[in-house]
Amino acid sequence: MTEIAREHFYQRLESAPYAVLGFFETIIRHFERKNDVLVHHTDTNGGDLRLAIPAEVLGQNRLRNFATLYWQSTKQEVFSRTSLTPDELNSFGFDMGEVPKAASEPLKSDIRLAEAQWRYGVADFTKALEAAKIKTINQLVSTR
Repeated sequence: MTEIAREHFYQRLESAPYAVLGFFETIIRHFERKNDVLVHHTDTNGGDLRLAIPAEVLGQNRLRNFATLYWQSTKQEVFSRTSLTPDELNSFGFDMGEVPKAASEPLKSDIRLAEAQWRYGVADFTKALEAAKIKTINQLVSTR
């Protein structure tokens, strides 16, 4: 959550196609305007973007991530992990989701977005991330 982690995230994007930066900036701008989402960065995977429900929104002691995203330069794809299941992602037109390999992973799907998705699918992916946010809030509120 430091400024250094944010810098590392953007350093990973320096050699990426300009549309990749646009993809991330569109998602960041969309969620930064909301008071029920914390947009933050970590140094995981050399710098990633995380979308979380702030602790105070949930009445809990810690925030809860509902999505993690980062650029994979060698594969030229955006990797994301979300609280949606692969079937739920499919309902937004993203049929390439997989269940994470680690059984202890709290997020429910891994997805690798190829050029067609990061270049032309940011609006649909943002809708999927909104659904992930709502799902996370509903699950956490119902367990109180």
